[in-house]
Amino acid sequence: DMTWHNGQVDASEELFQVPPDRMRGQTVQCCYWPGADKVNLDAFRPDRVDRLYVLSGRADVSRRAVEEFLRPLELMQVGERIGAAAAAEARAIPVLSEVRVCERTGQVIAAGDVCDDPAWMRIGKHTTTVRAGASVLPVFGRYDVVVVGGGTGGAPAGIAAARQGARTLVVEYLHGLGGVGTMGLIGTYYYGYREGFTKEIDQGLAELGGEAEGKSGEGRPWNSQLKIEWYRRELRKAGADIWYGVLACGAFVEGNCVKGVVVATPLGRGVILAKAVVDSTGSATIAASAGAECIYTGGQHIAVQGTGLPYWEPGARYTNTDYAFIDDLDVIDAWQSFLAARKKFADRYDLGQLIDTRERRQIVGDFFLTPMDVYLDRTYPDSVVRASSNFDSHGFTIHPMFLLRPPDRKTLPCYVPYRCLLPKGIEGVLVTGLAVSAHRDVMPVIRMQPDVQNQGFAAGIAAAMAAHAGQKLREIDLHRLQEQLVRKGNLPAEVLTQKDSFPLSKERIEQAVRNVIKDFNDIEVIFTQVDTALPLLREAYKATESDHDKLTYAHILGILGDPSGAATLAEAVASRQWDKGWKYTGMGQYGMSMSVVDSLIVALGRTRKGVALEPILAKVAQLGPENELSHHRAVALALETLGDRAAAKPLADLLGKPGMAGHAWTDINAATRDIPPSDVDTSTRECSLRELILARALYRCGDHNGLGEKILRQYAQDLRGHYARHALAILQEKR
Repeated sequence: DMTWHNGQVDASEELFQVPPDRMRGQTVQCCYWPGADKVNLDAFRPDRVDRLYVLSGRADVSRRAVEEFLRPLELMQVGERIGAAAAAEARAIPVLSEVRVCERTGQVIAAGDVCDDPAWMRIGKHTTTVRAGASVLPVFGRYDVVVVGGGTGGAPAGIAAARQGARTLVVEYLHGLGGVGTMGLIGTYYYGYREGFTKEIDQGLAELGGEAEGKSGEGRPWNSQLKIEWYRRELRKAGADIWYGVLACGAFVEGNCVKGVVVATPLGRGVILAKAVVDSTGSATIAASAGAECIYTGGQHIAVQGTGLPYWEPGARYTNTDYAFIDDLDVIDAWQSFLAARKKFADRYDLGQLIDTRERRQIVGDFFLTPMDVYLDRTYPDSVVRASSNFDSHGFTIHPMFLLRPPDRKTLPCYVPYRCLLPKGIEGVLVTGLAVSAHRDVMPVIRMQPDVQNQGFAAGIAAAMAAHAGQKLREIDLHRLQEQLVRKGNLPAEVLTQKDSFPLSKERIEQAVRNVIKDFNDIEVIFTQVDTALPLLREAYKATESDHDKLTYAHILGILGDPSGAATLAEAVASRQWDKGWKYTGMGQYGMSMSVVDSLIVALGRTRKGVALEPILAKVAQLGPENELSHHRAVALALETLGDRAAAKPLADLLGKPGMAGHAWTDINAATRDIPPSDVDTSTRECSLRELILARALYRCGDHNGLGEKILRQYAQDLRGHYARHALAILQEKR
């Protein structure tokens, strides 16, 4: 409130303060500061507490002396002395045993379970633990609504809840609001529905910083410092509290109901009780801690949208990078990412503090949004967001429909129902942002900043409504919520009378089966109701006399796992040469992530017929490191689906070719060696993806001389979290 200036381009994370109180030390350094080389270190050791030094302004130093002690050079020199003293003390202490976590005592005002999110820590054979009894944590506060994460969705959620009169707290582990658009330096809109609350933000920036600052919706990057401040002022104006530098690390639950948030603060760990929680962590941290089913990197695939960690120059408005896969739930990956980025951008002023991930852990909600819902502009009775974007995937897509007809650059509108924000089986929490319930290929359409801002605003109103009425989040008056969103401009008035436009009629499916022979037109209709479409596709395949149409129907049937057209597919694969494949390009990645031959190979493998093996292995023999990723991915997907042991040696031979293996980063030297200078580098991802995907197929086909397992175990130790999660999940499969 007192220090912000509209001309600032940088600011310290915290206000400087001489702490008013101090601990009681084993001695006191009073009156004056003798200098770092002379001060008695017992002033930094608490009275009657062994093996602990307090290296801060809370040491037993007079408040007059501490002003000099807290100067950085003095503090550094004292730190060196204390470090040496602590090391000497530690060397004299034998190995500790019978270690326990101390219990806190106090009046228990709420009974429940403290559930932490374990995703950040890799559990392995070297993991050790200490014993702890039943957790007793202090209650730091009680609120109607607690919003966890003050980012793109969280800050709007807090503003909306507080404006509804709810006692609201926003918890943010960084020291600025706005998330990817401010701390992450993606300071401009790409696509998105720019009405409603998003429009208010743009108008607010104009009022705070001048007319030009309100033109962010027109492609002009905004001033991140200005947007951080606008959010902060609106929260304070509405009566919300903001806790910076506080990390939410778990949920306080009773049964299946979230009753509060577990937080780690600079002053300790505790619980904030809440009537409703908005999980805007972007990774569903609170929902996952409470036991919600989630989707994340596992054994199914290693498709991840590209990630960046931006460099930062004073006054920078827009720095968009895409050169890595960073699992920001994994503390090892986050560590190596910052270390590598420091080296990559060594000549820059600083790094951004927020990893700009485009894909994170997602909940399985009461409703699961699919690409077909987007293409057919599905309507719902509970729409709360009107999104607008295209399938800008920043990587390869995995939905079976996209193996046949790729997404393009066309902008598509998309409604997001309220049920996508509700974790299935869990009460008391709404989830926003990248963690909502949707197929990962849909995320580019609904993750644009204008839409996430509007989504957070809707979640904040919903949470406040539930808190005021003493209702569950699933019991609120959705029509009243929608009316508010319509008045705000977040939604068009038509949502008030909309119903679910699915299921489609059988006649519509029949029409699609006829239309699909031309460039896979209406393929999204077929994928909406596969059970209805399959018998119609089989009949069409048998009835047609056209070679083109027969192959098209066989292709679709194969992708759907139906063997009816296996012979036709086998003949097509055998008769065609490799075409131009797909390389991983990350930024600006649109369209097919497979070639036509790639797609035919995958379809042939999914038939699970013996006739598939020979033509696919013939293609494997033609591959090497010079070929595109999509060719390697196609044969791997097909062969691991077939699961024939005869494929193991050919896959091993392919991995044995020069340049094919050895791309795991198992130590920090590998991660920081030969770092490509490009802000949108793809080379390291291409090599690792190819090796890991082929090793996975080799392992699932029975392996050859243990090569597949060897490579997977290397990647299980990879510093990059997504690769490690994928490899570990495969190694844990029953073969």
